[in-house]
Amino acid sequence: MQKFYFILVLILTFSCSQKQSDNRITEFEKVLGERQTKALNSLVSDFEKNLTKVYSDLPTEKAYRQYLTDLISNSTTDWEKFKFQSYKTNTEFHQSGLWSEIYTKDSVSGLQVNGIGKYMQALYIVKDSDSLIKKYWEKREAAGMMQNELVIPGILSLNPDFNNYFHKRIVVVEFSF
Repeated sequence: MQKFYFILVLILTFSCSQKQSDNRITEFEKVLGERQTKALNSLVSDFEKNLTKVYSDLPTEKAYRQYLTDLISNSTTDWEKFKFQSYKTNTEFHQSGLWSEIYTKDSVSGLQVNGIGKYMQALYIVKDSDSLIKKYWEKREAAGMMQNELVIPGILSLNPDFNNYFHKRIVVVEFSF
């Protein structure tokens, strides 16, 4: 009988944590918007296809880490391998309004973070549920655009889980201009 209760508690615990995770994604996507969410999902898909092509011998989790490490490595010379957006995805990124929700263009200082855009609002809704999301949101809110040499070690120091819906999107957005 104790085994039954133990298994029941495990099932309930798992389903509650799964529901919380699903609720975070639902809330994030609701704030971001349906078309913008589809555009972001396409960016993630293109990014992962590129990872598979460039790092074919690595599982996705390790390929994300290697991509980030290579991006700031002094020995990297092949910058083409970091380009991942298809023409179709890039077009939808802009036409969906997602680009404008993430970035603004300033004639004086160039590309800037849209601190009041739907992307930052959507992250704000879920930031307290995850230490990486929270730190990333705080740094992006305070500093705006950050150099790769700062953002990459920051992300990696927080032990990202590249199976995590949000961790993937944070990385992909950082390298989608």
